Amino acid sequence: MHRKFLDDLTDVERTEFISRCEKKVFLAGTEIVTKDDTSRVMFLIKTGSATASDSWDEDSVPLAIFSEWDVFGEMSFLDGSPRSATVKATEDSVVYSIEWDKFLELIDSKPVITTKILLSLVKILINRLQFIDVAFTTIAVANRDMKKNMSEMRKFLKG
Repeated sequence: MHRKFLDDLTDVERTEFISRCEKKVFLAGTEIVTKDDTSRVMFLIKTGSATASDSWDEDSVPLAIFSEWDVFGEMSFLDGSPRSATVKATEDSVVYSIEWDKFLELIDSKPVITTKILLSLVKILINRLQFIDVAFTTIAVANRDMKKNMSEMRKFLKG
């Protein structure tokens, strides 16, 4: 089952967390996050959807699709690294965002909430890593099979 970011919080805790966030509206096609940006902001989609993508040569490669109550931008938020992808709203969307400094204030004032949020982020990151493991294995097997087929084709063509 696909778990949403704030599932482990009570209604009161969820309201407290969201009250610390900034609410923004992004029209379809608008960039929410730009690759290589260094901002420490995490995003949570209230309504709408967004797609994370990266470019390869001249192609845009979709990496993830986010829908209501999904979180993104958590890696840069947690470790301050540059953004690994660009995220665009795929439809008009309402998005909550929280800056790292506001989250640190929340750690001091509401440690139970932030502990639950951090554990939720760990679960999300583990889930995404497991997905990447499966995708990488699938690609590696396909690559192995393609090499084998190419070798057999070369032998056939040489006669």
